[in-house]
Amino acid sequence: MEIKQITEQNPWWGNKERIAEDEKVIEGSSKKHPVKYDFPEENTLIIGPRQVGKTTYLKLFVKHLIEKGIDPKRILYFSCDMIRDFEEISEIVRFSDQQIDGRKYILLDEVTFVEGWQRSIKYLLDSALGKDKVLYVTGSSSIALKKETFPGRVIKTRNFLPLTFKEFCAVFGSESLRTELTKADFSPAGINQIAKKLTFHFSEIERHFNNYLKCGGFPRSIYEFVENGKIRDETYEIYWKWIVSDIAKAGKSGRTTESVLQGVLKNYGTRYSMNSIAKEMEIGSHVTVRDYLEFLEDLFVARNIFPREPGRETASFRRMRKTYFIDPFLYHVFKKQLTKTETDENDIPCLIEGIVAEKLIRDHGQVSYYCQHKEVDFYLGDTGIELKWQKNVNKRDFKAQFKNRILLSRTDFEFFEQENLLIIPTPVFLLI
Repeated sequence: MEIKQITEQNPWWGNKERIAEDEKVIEGSSKKHPVKYDFPEENTLIIGPRQVGKTTYLKLFVKHLIEKGIDPKRILYFSCDMIRDFEEISEIVRFSDQQIDGRKYILLDEVTFVEGWQRSIKYLLDSALGKDKVLYVTGSSSIALKKETFPGRVIKTRNFLPLTFKEFCAVFGSESLRTELTKADFSPAGINQIAKKLTFHFSEIERHFNNYLKCGGFPRSIYEFVENGKIRDETYEIYWKWIVSDIAKAGKSGRTTESVLQGVLKNYGTRYSMNSIAKEMEIGSHVTVRDYLEFLEDLFVARNIFPREPGRETASFRRMRKTYFIDPFLYHVFKKQLTKTETDENDIPCLIEGIVAEKLIRDHGQVSYYCQHKEVDFYLGDTGIELKWQKNVNKRDFKAQFKNRILLSRTDFEFFEQENLLIIPTPVFLLI
């Protein structure tokens, strides 16, 4: 490892004021409505998609430490995109030990595509080399995490994902709205109590939701849209190239990935079989389709949801599935790239269904859909959740029977206490 490769990435060693000149720091600090972060000083593995702000977070962490009075020479940042040998990771850390004694902060960015990276991280956590160090590691793939979770070692895993609609409102909402963003018991009655307070802000919530539908929760698309009213074509290209790049790094076929994504777009919000995608998109077999769908999930691009029968704790993974993207902006990117068309009004209901799916997954982990006599969009515990993005929703629109029923509407709001049925505007539900 050449010294120049390390020193060029740490200009604050020579002059602590240089951190203020870093483009990521400028980008993260100059916003009228910045995303606020916490910086726990503990070993942390940060996993999330590219372009979600992980590098910006690390650079802001450097700035935070310097402003706290930490000697800049104790802070080492290194982007691992260009290295391929896991042993180089240990060499980088050893270099920092040669320069200065005492507590150090080691920030390794985009490490998960370095073959064997886990071995170096294990070594750092277990050996004297890791002593008196705070280790931050970021990566864009959860593939390795499924095989390695560093059991028995002191390191926390943190998902770094696009902003949810609630997080979006916590950044851009008025102060009075932000004070109402709280949690509720997951029941129709519990949600109803919080929703009644939020409805006073419904005009503002609806305005933010219309923006969120267009820009999603990725920082670049958010700030371009909110500050300039438009997302540049270049930004769509950047997110598409992220997918293409990671596909190539993983040794996957770009053409097959495109075919699978096209199949997902055609079936968005509806259940489908892998055989139907394979046949329609002329892919070799359903096994290939399943492999690529799992790969897209590993890259934090898509979520797969399966049906669950009443009384069963696990979903039926061999039955037809639904697939959603983790963020609405990815839907716009893929539609623009693969179909050469823009998202239109006909896409909105299924786009919103994907936003609801992501909220439920992040809040509760595994979520299913219900498909017995009647299909219900989401099934969680003893609660059924159905989306009706239309005017004039009433309780007859929820035909299946559950202990608890939540009917997501466009604007209607009503609680039927005796029936444990809540009709609630979707944007309000997303804030609870």
